[in-house]
Amino acid sequence: MKKLFTLSSLVIFFVGDGYAQHDHQHTSEIKCLTQYYYEQAVKENPQVAINRNMLDYEVQRFLEDGGAEKNAGVIKVIPVVFHIIHEGGSENISKAQIQDQINRLNLDFRRLNADAANTPTIFQSTAADPEIEFRLAQLDPGGNCTDGIVRVFSHLTNNARNNVKALSYWPSNKYLNVWVVKSIENTSGQAGVILGFAQFPGGNAATDGIVLRNDFTGAIGTAQSSNYAARTMTHEVGHWLGLRHIWGDGACDTDYVSDTPPAEGPHYGCPSHPYHINQCGAGTSPNGEMFMNYMDYTIGTCQNMFTIGQKGVMTGVLNSSVSGRNNLWTSSNLAATGTDGSVFPPCAPTADFSPDPKYVCAGTSVTFNDFSWNGDPTSWDWQFPGGTPSSSTAQNPTIVYNTPGVYDVTLTASNASGSSTKTITGLVRVSANTGAVNIYPFQEGFESGNFPPADWFVDNESFITNEWELTSLAAHSGANSVYIQNASGNTNGIDNLVTTTYDFSNVTNPQLIFWRAFALSSSSGLPRLRVLVSTSCGNLWQVRYNKSGATLATTASVISSNFIPNASQWDADTLANLTTYSGN
Repeated sequence: MKKLFTLSSLVIFFVGDGYAQHDHQHTSEIKCLTQYYYEQAVKENPQVAINRNMLDYEVQRFLEDGGAEKNAGVIKVIPVVFHIIHEGGSENISKAQIQDQINRLNLDFRRLNADAANTPTIFQSTAADPEIEFRLAQLDPGGNCTDGIVRVFSHLTNNARNNVKALSYWPSNKYLNVWVVKSIENTSGQAGVILGFAQFPGGNAATDGIVLRNDFTGAIGTAQSSNYAARTMTHEVGHWLGLRHIWGDGACDTDYVSDTPPAEGPHYGCPSHPYHINQCGAGTSPNGEMFMNYMDYTIGTCQNMFTIGQKGVMTGVLNSSVSGRNNLWTSSNLAATGTDGSVFPPCAPTADFSPDPKYVCAGTSVTFNDFSWNGDPTSWDWQFPGGTPSSSTAQNPTIVYNTPGVYDVTLTASNASGSSTKTITGLVRVSANTGAVNIYPFQEGFESGNFPPADWFVDNESFITNEWELTSLAAHSGANSVYIQNASGNTNGIDNLVTTTYDFSNVTNPQLIFWRAFALSSSSGLPRLRVLVSTSCGNLWQVRYNKSGATLATTASVISSNFIPNASQWDADTLANLTTYSGN
């Protein structure tokens, strides 16, 4: 099924997408979505709640039978895979930053963290070494060499939620899946910054794991300015191993762990001990609340402990068949995932890269950043048709493009174990420095039959499929228009139709006028059309038009088949907010 999303007589400017994100964090707004997603999962599948009750019962029996004591001294090793969901920016964090997170996680889960000495004296005897270690996988589910890191280009890294998990997933009974993203979507109507969330044991295996923001993963690279000191993942792994927040997600509620004092609610920042003595009633917390526990909301530099009781719960979860965690640390699984201490030769790299910037003016340089993964390359062979130079062996070369056009780029990344090659077609988009048309008004009706027109280009930012197409099925005037197939939601991301440059040096009151036709479909999601303007050949953009959903529609009808607009189903849009570009 297709639906037509059409533009006729598009005039003057660039059509594309862009955004600016400002993340003003306040400690009182930091949130973890683990409990929220659990409640949503229960609504969708009541079996999730049944599994959790069964798990709680199994853990209780495990502890009553002396399971924690029997497991004392047994180090449980967990194989880990990181799925980096990125758009080629800083959110595509380095292997060093991932390894830093693993190292810090291992310090916390063996109580080898240097700030363990900061645990208040009254709680020192309660603090525990959970005897859990984490190792990056060296073998993938197919038994192939891996460094435990997968990198996937996707716009879903923005405002991510469970939807990123299907992009890359390894069996959760063999690996702890960790998805690293640019930002995480908040719950509807609630303020706050979401740093990460986990799935409690016993849930859907296909979504099992942890989602983290890149700037709260580890404590170097993009996370170097975070005062959470890599404790976001420590907190989320606690949830993944069955621990609740210390306040039980309700005022003075229970986390079902006897040696964590009742807490009235989450703590923020870093209070001074003792804090909130007996806040939940007489004798409930005579030594104050345990705000330094990893399962609170205090900043990472304030957190420093799990308790003996929490260790017992996590050990019970790792021994439970209901949890889906009991196979992870078996000797057979450690051998299958390459985390049994075996030493493997380096993996062959998987070639990957990204340009900075992607849109440029003729005569401008582009730096190509090597993002090859799976193995560390030792040599690079780049091919840049249309660029100067046209080839390079540098890791991150800088290339000049002197002629307007659309250019492919190829990289072969190699090391002693092998090589791989990646070509991205139409990656670099070079526009003319000055307007190709100097007679005002400028006009384009797509009547020549050539699409895209000269010096225009179509760009799907996820490098999958170009979606803008020429059609003669409908037009406001003449015979042609351009349209997008959007009946099923067009999940490939942002589709750009980019014009040539124009000369406004003699124009005092520019306007953009275009005709659009659009109808909503019950299966099309919430499509959006933006018009953006650039005075830097696409390096920077300014939004001048933004419509979506019903405000974008030119008919009240919700269609279930091809939408071919008639003469009355076209609307004209006039953008008069362009005077700032006069003289450009």
